[in-house]
Amino acid sequence: MRKTAFLLLACFALASCVISPLSRTPANSTKAVTLQGYALSNTVTITITGVNQNTGAIDTLGHATFAGAPVTHTTSAGTTYTLYPWTFNAGVLAPYYWSPQSIVADLSTAQGHLELFASEGGANYSTFSPGAANAAMASGQPLGIASAAYSDGNSTVLFDQNGVGFGQEGSWANVQGMTSSQAGYPSVSWSVGSYTVENGAKKIYGLICAPTSGGPYPVVIYNHGGTGTGDGGNVNGNVTASGWTSQPTNLPDSLGQCLDWAKRGWVFATSSYRGENVNITSADSAFPKGTWTSDGNVEFCMGEVTDVMALTDLVMNHASAIALGAAGHTVSPNVNGKLLMVGYSHGGCITYRAVEQGAPVTAVINTEAFSDLRLTYLTALASPPLPCQQPPSPFSQQVTAEIGSGAYQPGVSTYAPDTNDVMGYNWRSAHYFASHGDLGIEKFASMPILILQGDVDLDAACYNPVPLQQASLIAGDIGATNIFVGPPGVTAPTNYPCISGPVGAPLSASLTGPDATCPISYTAMDPNDACMSTIPVGLCNALPIPVAAAPNEPQQQHYFVVYHNMDHIDGGLAIKNTFDGFVEHNFGYHPGCDGLVPGCASD
Repeated sequence: MRKTAFLLLACFALASCVISPLSRTPANSTKAVTLQGYALSNTVTITITGVNQNTGAIDTLGHATFAGAPVTHTTSAGTTYTLYPWTFNAGVLAPYYWSPQSIVADLSTAQGHLELFASEGGANYSTFSPGAANAAMASGQPLGIASAAYSDGNSTVLFDQNGVGFGQEGSWANVQGMTSSQAGYPSVSWSVGSYTVENGAKKIYGLICAPTSGGPYPVVIYNHGGTGTGDGGNVNGNVTASGWTSQPTNLPDSLGQCLDWAKRGWVFATSSYRGENVNITSADSAFPKGTWTSDGNVEFCMGEVTDVMALTDLVMNHASAIALGAAGHTVSPNVNGKLLMVGYSHGGCITYRAVEQGAPVTAVINTEAFSDLRLTYLTALASPPLPCQQPPSPFSQQVTAEIGSGAYQPGVSTYAPDTNDVMGYNWRSAHYFASHGDLGIEKFASMPILILQGDVDLDAACYNPVPLQQASLIAGDIGATNIFVGPPGVTAPTNYPCISGPVGAPLSASLTGPDATCPISYTAMDPNDACMSTIPVGLCNALPIPVAAAPNEPQQQHYFVVYHNMDHIDGGLAIKNTFDGFVEHNFGYHPGCDGLVPGCASD
């Protein structure tokens, strides 16, 4: 039976509903939107409303019309239902229904989040995400089942993954590449390349590595940390005279990490987000050294998400058009449709946003990732200015906090969390979108997600700009199993600072820090491992993830693992075994290095 027919039967169980388009699916803000569904009567008034992203108000767009023949169905109990098809052509909606257009400049071209409601008498009709629709199709018994068995929302949310007002990204252009090999592993082709976003207005550089033969292989999209401003950002690498890699001085080894994953049977891709660069030094004449800088400015979890979504689409859906290696001797990645997305710090924030935005991920790992920029701002505001965040006069401590939150660009824009500018924080925050149900749909119930975090908050050395409460919030949003790793005698936290009131609401000007505490409970695991007793931490035991499910309970797939004494930069070795086990369990391939362990190329 076709999907429409199954959803129609589901509508009998749900009463009235929206069946097209499916919710939380990609769309384009420059194209017309048409809603279709069924109602139990053709004499009712169906009102269509949409969220005005400038104001947050619910605007009335019009009323649906009934068209087409009614559909009648009789249940095995003898109850007869008649459903009447309706439609509403919303046309090409104004950009402010997709993203804020009059608040902060870089929000106007953000990833779109259109939210439409169909309602009758003030009650919203049920909607389906693709996962919920598939559940309806697979059930075989749609009648007499409660609505929760199918519907996973009451609004139709559509994502413009290209950025509001823009079309699909430009194709991959091979800039410079080579083939590298290492004893005991298959050879790897890799390239620095570019693609365009925002209708060709911005050229973004990236790095892709893949085995030269065999496959198909799983894909890993690695979203690196930093912002390209001396904080460990950019994509870095050093090619040795033998054509392999060595660790760049005091920089993350992006190229070594790329090759390490590819030699183990992965297609690895990482974007040098807007305003950042790819910097490869080389002692091998087969690959002259070079620096390539992406267009645009750092936006922190905004335009960078567009850049990552574009690269993901290219690798997952257009791999045959990608050329890797030296000119005249190139290969295309051979991908199998499975995608692991990994993020760290700023890249973790980008990962959360990409996943919320509909990235086609199979599993997700995030380490020390921002999830709520309002909370980051208030946490920084409540802390004494730190040496690395102390701005010169005449900046105030508020601006210091804005810089610390990552949502401030000197000379470009300020995002004070007041009535006008709070959306500058919200639209960077996965927690804000999770509160709207984006991470509560059927898709995420069975998706493996691993969140890794240390319990060392901001300190004098500025090693940890992502306090524990950030990860605690998003872990609560997805119902994660909370695990604490620490030595004997160390007690796991029982609460964390948070913000009272509705998620994403404007904050009082008098508020100078988090104003509430939220409870959290942990299961202690691996308590006798000395790896977490001192800083820097050592190699920890692998945690048995997934944890065995209780009898008659579904297997939990979401895990939040906190390591005692782990700060922002010393956790690579600590998480290595658990990271590796999680990836092997879900993909059947041994992963490359996690990007946080020094000496990645020799890992």
